[in-house]
Amino acid sequence: MMKILLYNIGYSTGLKGSLKDYFLKFWRYLRAPKENIHKIAKLLKTERADVVCLLETDAGSFRSRSISQAQAVVRKLRYAFWKTSSKYHPDSWYYKLPFLNKHHDAILSRQSGKVIPHYLKNGMDTLVQEFIINNISIFTVHLGLLRKKLRKVQMKEVAQLLKKCPRAHLICGDFNIFNGLEEIREFLKEAHLKLVQKNPTFPAFSPRRPLDLIMTCESIKVKTAGVVNSLFSDHLPVFVEIDN
Repeated sequence: MMKILLYNIGYSTGLKGSLKDYFLKFWRYLRAPKENIHKIAKLLKTERADVVCLLETDAGSFRSRSISQAQAVVRKLRYAFWKTSSKYHPDSWYYKLPFLNKHHDAILSRQSGKVIPHYLKNGMDTLVQEFIINNISIFTVHLGLLRKKLRKVQMKEVAQLLKKCPRAHLICGDFNIFNGLEEIREFLKEAHLKLVQKNPTFPAFSPRRPLDLIMTCESIKVKTAGVVNSLFSDHLPVFVEIDN
């Protein structure tokens, strides 16, 4: 059995998702609390996931005191493999700007594997990470926040990518579907996926919206899936356990 966990850690700002938090503690986006990444690492160690997919990690800007947040977690978990990739396409101007070029997503794993970064043609956060392990592809994605129309275009691109995958696969990510699960109905059908985690994950202090989702192809046998209670980010972690 393999346990896969996805967590949007929000650059380890420790904001819980309330408007009061965003307003009074906005400065944390420029200087994250030093202890919060250690709390996240401790939580992940307790969950004992085989693969951890982290969204919104700082790769070493002044916000994280020039320390890679993913690497800080790996040191606590002692995983054999980790890889971070920029959220922005290498040819984009976001990639070339200081501070923004430290906006990464990361893959951590107990076993070594192979990471293939794919980039969507539309949007700002265009990275889709593919982690290949035990002949299974684990995709992670972070769709556009503000525009439903953009998310729909991005989902069409992701569906085409998944349909070309020669292996059993699953996809997890922050889909930002603020208009509800109806937004992904067409995507599920086009990509031939089943939704296995749809519990609310945002805001973490009082979850009401299912933004962080996990979907699998039909050939993957799911044992269990769900969310983890935590207040170290404005999103809750989600997980799935599969046969492998």
